[in-house]
Amino acid sequence: MPKLADVLKQSGWSQEQIDALDARAMQGFTNVLTAAEQVEKSALEKEQAAQAAAVKAEADRKAAEAAQAAAKVAQDQAELNKRSVDEFWNTTYNPGVAAWEAERAKLAKEAADRAAEAAFYKAQRESYLGTLGIKPEDAPEFKPAAVDPAKPAGGFVPGKDGSPVFNPNEFIGRATDGMTTIANIGWKYQTLYGGAPLPISPSDLIAKADQLKLSPMEYASRTFRFAEKEEEQRQAQAKAHDDAIAKSVQEKADADWKAKMDAREAEIAAKDKLRAEQGGNNPDVRVAVSSKVSELTRQVAAKEIPDPLMMNENQRRAQTSRMIKDSISQKDSAAA
Repeated sequence: MPKLADVLKQSGWSQEQIDALDARAMQGFTNVLTAAEQVEKSALEKEQAAQAAAVKAEADRKAAEAAQAAAKVAQDQAELNKRSVDEFWNTTYNPGVAAWEAERAKLAKEAADRAAEAAFYKAQRESYLGTLGIKPEDAPEFKPAAVDPAKPAGGFVPGKDGSPVFNPNEFIGRATDGMTTIANIGWKYQTLYGGAPLPISPSDLIAKADQLKLSPMEYASRTFRFAEKEEEQRQAQAKAHDDAIAKSVQEKADADWKAKMDAREAEIAAKDKLRAEQGGNNPDVRVAVSSKVSELTRQVAAKEIPDPLMMNENQRRAQTSRMIKDSISQKDSAAA
């Protein structure tokens, strides 16, 4: 802290003027100088505290921004992971399961078709054997004889000198396949068209298929719209199933409603009958009701109720009002 004399000299005071001041003046000047220094010190401390608070606020703001940025990164990563998982389920897992289910249904349908086809052939064979009077279990089974192309009868050796090689087993297999295909076409047509026979002969069908460079089954499928007819049958079966369910639900709802209405009508009829019996004009069907006078006499004698003859006018009126209300309440309870 600077001395008061030095401060006065800096303010333009001479040494004589300073020496001329008494002790009280000097103390006053000193106090003023000290107060001014304290004010300056306090202002400096406040400024330093404000700067420190500003530095802390800036640090907090930057920390909040860093936390917000980290949260945004975490949110973006979570959304990316969710999209990745959703994409896996939507584009990989679910389509794969659907394809597997479709393949399973297709294989099941093919197995059912093969079983139905085998049953059809078995029924055709048994029917044909029945016309001949032969039991199916006694009928012989066709087994082609084994033929060695290298040693045919007559000494002819196929394949030499440009001669073609003829394999009877291969010919029999192809003929069997052709007959099977025609039988399959006939069975499918009868199944889809209500048992009607094939409208063209097998030879005409094969000839037309050859003209279009198609297999007999492919030609028949296109010509007779096998796929469309199968879809129509499937839709008809689904509609019949849905209609049966709807009809069953409606019948149950109608039965429940009828039972409810019958019960309500029976309840109303019973109440009407009771009211007619209690208040009707025909004494032969009216329900017997005990005499009110005898009942009141009994209650007075038993001191269950006060004697009306011993009451004043207001008491009798109150007693009459109470008895009327009790009678109405009893009738309502009986009618309910």
